[in-house]
Amino acid sequence: MRIFSRLLLAALAGALASSGCSRGPEFVPVSGKVVMNGKALGNVKVEFHPDPDAKTTGPSSTATTDAEGNFTLACPSNGNEAGAVAGNHRVILSDLDVYGTVFVGRGDYRSEDAKGPKEVPKIPRVPAQYSDLSRTPLKLEVKAGVSPVTLEVKK
Repeated sequence: MRIFSRLLLAALAGALASSGCSRGPEFVPVSGKVVMNGKALGNVKVEFHPDPDAKTTGPSSTATTDAEGNFTLACPSNGNEAGAVAGNHRVILSDLDVYGTVFVGRGDYRSEDAKGPKEVPKIPRVPAQYSDLSRTPLKLEVKAGVSPVTLEVKK
């Protein structure tokens, strides 16, 4: 009976070791710059989404550009691990300047004070196709040595 118990325990341990105990997807450091007409775009949200059409799966990675258009990706759903999942990605860009200086989410963002000045939403600097996952022209393969990347927005 002891031998049977030990064999069963060894078989279970082997099955667990071979199934699903991997470290997860491989992350590759990705940094770069967002530019339009040769000029840097600051305050733009950059999102790398694994492309299922290219058989890439895993969590998305994001960053926000600084004043010089520079960004460094991290994956919030994986403990802010630096980089993006290795493989092909669709990249979307969202212009955060359209929100101005008003905190979004509290009432009418155009007028926090009825007597105060109204803030009118700005027109996005980035064309709408760049913010649409199904239409974005930005596609990139993430692999070792890919950084730095330049994401060129064409208007």
